[in-house]
Amino acid sequence: MSTTFFCPFCGRQTPDDEQICPQCGKSFDRWREKPYEERLLLTLHHPLMEHRMMAIQILGQRRYERAVPEFEEIMSAGQDVYILREIAYALSLINTNDSRRLMAKLRDHPSPIVRKACDDAAGANPKGVSR
Repeated sequence: MSTTFFCPFCGRQTPDDEQICPQCGKSFDRWREKPYEERLLLTLHHPLMEHRMMAIQILGQRRYERAVPEFEEIMSAGQDVYILREIAYALSLINTNDSRRLMAKLRDHPSPIVRKACDDAAGANPKGVSR
């Protein structure tokens, strides 16, 4: 049985034994050469929501500041409230001026799920301690 593999660059489902994506033409060796955090940034655009959520969580735990602009882009696209909830937790862990600015935006989100995540993240993580 073959495993399901998605191109890390374009997200197209691809046979796991391919070396180059038939859709975008990028080599999977380029993926393997990237640092872990950079691969996580690419995973933010993965077609499976579970993969995106896991990447958000790990980027937050690693306090990876380069994720903040990516999170802002996701927020601007009006993503699923559960994705935005994870972004709120991650931003609270990253805890920079930019991440706090984005948290302020999320606190005004129409979804109670997102607003509660902001409150929970701020209450459980007042000094940037991992949740």
